[in-house]
Formats: sequence, structure tokens, C-alpha cells
Amino acid sequence: MNIKDKILGKRISGIFNAVNILLCLFCIIYYSINANSVKEFNSAVDLYLVLSIVCCGIYVFADHVFADILNLLAVVFITLSIGKMIVGSINTFADALNGISMFGSSGVIGYIIVTAVVMVIMLVLEIVSCFMSRDKKVGIKVVAAGK
Repeated sequence: MNIKDKILGKRISGIFNAVNILLCLFCIIYYSINANSVKEFNSAVDLYLVLSIVCCGIYVFADHVFADILNLLAVVFITLSIGKMIVGSINTFADALNGISMFGSSGVIGYIIVTAVVMVIMLVLEIVSCFMSRDKKVGIKVVAAGK
């Protein structure tokens, strides 16, 4: 069974997790490039995003009940990455809100907002997928008694 059949064989929660893998990869690359350029890089943000990729990947490709726990764990890792990024960028927010350049990074708030919005979208998709079943429902045949 190839990857396309594996993803399409899942319900919408598997597709949400596959989308989250792509969004996590985007966030890792986008955040790393921009945060390094302004010297605000926090490796914990990337670590938590990589751990959420692992959890989402196992959820999509493993056919075990344990994978449901990893779906919930991905929510925790995405939340931690959002928190680490926002806390690490508090100087930029202070500069931008006050219209000053005290910390030297007031002009680069755009990448933080873009990354935070994408991460919040990932978080919502992951939370919604936690409330959905993982596998497609198999039709049940009803047989009348006595026939």
C-alpha cells in the first residue's frame, strides 16, 4: 500500500494530520530562516514541531490504538511550540507595540505573526482531528431474524 492510499484510506482526521505535517515543515523552515536572521532563534520551537511531525506521521501510518494517544500528544507539542515562540519574541512585540527600537527588532514582527497564525491553524486542525475517528467506517449488513 503506497502513501497516497494510506492517507486517503483514513477519514478526515488522517488527512488533517497529513496537512499538519506539511504545515509543520513550512513552520520549521520559515521560522528558522527568519528567527536566525534577527537572532531570536529558539531551538525548542523546532524540536516541538519535529516531535509533532513524528506524532502526526505515526498517527497517519500506524494502524494501532496507541496512535490515538499520539494524536493528542501532537496537540501538546504544537501548543508548546507556539508558547516558546511567542515568549522568545516578546522583545519584538514590545518594540512594535511601543513604536520604538529598544531591543533592535521592531521591524520584523511579520514573520512572528505569520508563523503564529500557521501554528494556530495547525493546532485547530489537530484538536478537531482528536474528536474524529481515525479509520473509515465499514458498512454493517443487517440481516432480518428468521430469514
